This record gives sequence, C-alpha cells and structure tokens, in this order.
Amino acid sequence: MIAWHENKFAPKPGTILCKPTEIENGAAREFRFGGDSPFAFRMFVYNDAGNFRGFHNSCPHFDIPMNHTPEELFTPDGEYFQCVTHYAKFDKSSGICVYGPCEGKSLQRIPLTMEANNLKIGTA
Repeated sequence: MIAWHENKFAPKPGTILCKPTEIENGAAREFRFGGDSPFAFRMFVYNDAGNFRGFHNSCPHFDIPMNHTPEELFTPDGEYFQCVTHYAKFDKSSGICVYGPCEGKSLQRIPLTMEANNLKIGTA
C-alpha cells in the first residue's frame, strides 16, 4: 500500500476542505478528489468534540473504500469506524483496526491544520 500523499489525486498541503462547523460533533464527512475517476482519492474527516482527524478512506485489508455512502463509516452503535465489505472495526481516535481481517493494521492518518477558520490538508 502506498502512502496516501503519493496517490495521483491526493490533495496537496494547504488544500481547503471545509469550515469546522460543517462537520457536526461525532460525525464524519467524506471528501473525494479526482472527480468520477475509479482511482479518485477518498478521505474523511471525523469531528471528535472539535478535535478533527483525517483518514484516507481505504481499508488496509484490500485497499478499498470503507463505505458506499457517507453514513456507512460507523458501526451501527457509532463506537467505531467500520469497513462495510468485511466488517473490520477501527478505533476512531487512532484508526487502528481492533476487529476483523486486518486487526492491528491502521487507517492512514492525513494531517489537518486550521487556518482562517478553514480545515486544510497539512504537511505529510
């Protein structure tokens, strides 16, 4: 698996994603770069009480997106991120797989910065 920032369509440092108020507490928002290309880069940002974490939306088990729709990023109880293909569960703070075929592996973190009330991609 290549590093997220080496992906052809990965956003560059400084790319504005959104205002922090656009992602509710406890929610995640998916972002896609590369249009409709089947190789588009997908990522999501999770809001944990104002602590925003970015993750490459790619399960480390098969390098496929974890969801089909934005609502599918969480387990039904909301305690973990979940891959809808093989039901792997990931810790929302660290991105480490705690259950499933890729247990012990981790989602790739994407650094974020806040500038002028905008969430932006940080330096890899």
